[in-house]
Amino acid sequence: MSAKARILIADDSRIVRATIAQHIRDRFDVREAADGEAAWQAMLLDSSIRVVITDLTMPKVDGFELITRARASKIQRIREMPLIVLSGADEQDECERAASLGATDFVNKGVKAAELILRLEVLIKLASTREALTESRTALESTRTVDPDTDLLVLPFFDRQVEKLISYSRRNLTDVAVVCIRVELSMPDAEAWEGEIEQRVRLVARSLAAAIRMEDLAARSDRYEFCVATQSDGVAGVLRFAARLRKILENVDAAGGGVEVWTCIGVASLSEDMRLNAEQLRQISQKRAQQAQTGRSRRIVLGAADAGGGGNGASRADEGSMDVSLALTLIRSGRAAEVVPHLPRLVHQLRPLMALVRQQKELELSKKETVVHGNLQGVPRPLDQ
Repeated sequence: MSAKARILIADDSRIVRATIAQHIRDRFDVREAADGEAAWQAMLLDSSIRVVITDLTMPKVDGFELITRARASKIQRIREMPLIVLSGADEQDECERAASLGATDFVNKGVKAAELILRLEVLIKLASTREALTESRTALESTRTVDPDTDLLVLPFFDRQVEKLISYSRRNLTDVAVVCIRVELSMPDAEAWEGEIEQRVRLVARSLAAAIRMEDLAARSDRYEFCVATQSDGVAGVLRFAARLRKILENVDAAGGGVEVWTCIGVASLSEDMRLNAEQLRQISQKRAQQAQTGRSRRIVLGAADAGGGGNGASRADEGSMDVSLALTLIRSGRAAEVVPHLPRLVHQLRPLMALVRQQKELELSKKETVVHGNLQGVPRPLDQ
């Protein structure tokens, strides 16, 4: 590749292109396009183009459309590329329109070589400086681990740390749980502006950061959503942990005076499927929290909440959040009333176990009858043997 910066000249006049190219060829590498469509394709395919000099009146795609496409591009390089418009002395209205669309600079078609070269060099230096700042910002974001606005981990770092917890748990046969908490704020002022709402959410985030233990991990996963990962010692422990977080976040001062916080919670555990990675575990907990929010449920949704079946998401979450293990835990903790609505489903789950118990009892009874029968006859029959 040439060491010179590449300039694209887009004009339907071969004479104009040749004149400008002659002015700048000693300092820059030059590429030409005879119409706006050819210029656009060159911008898309040639990443070495640093500045575009374009006429406004061209066939196929004119200069106005070319500027519009560039500024609306999803490619940052094209979106931020300097665009210089070639104009005549009597084209004031056209220049104003081009400026409103995003043109960077304007030069007269009779511009002197020295002036044009100076403008191009300034624009290229500015573009290079902006690119360097963008790269520095990207590098900083990739190495940052904590969000200074919330004191919580940034989400990519959170997932990496949870992955380490999962690896440890697989080696030591322990469990990891991710608790997703979606919050809703009840503001005293119905006309609260967006900046105030964001400040309130950050206060909630800091309350969460201060509440978790050193060994736990927490991140802001969406505007109104937080995820916390913890080593789990079973369903009961996770429920107590999630309930404690709910109590802290719904404290009247968590989001500032006079603001009420409503929480919807979903939980996912590694023990549900040991093949899950950190991102998958988090996404399951997020889905369950969303189901709780959709159903306006105060239940902490866990277990098979996202299993298939008919009905809406809220009803599936409510039904799937109760299994035999959780039911026994609730009963032992004096919360049997919460189990009662799920008794038909729990009984259905226990039918295979009850059938096995009956079968074992029948076998034991049959053995006792065989022994008694053998004692009475003196010699047991072959079938009894």
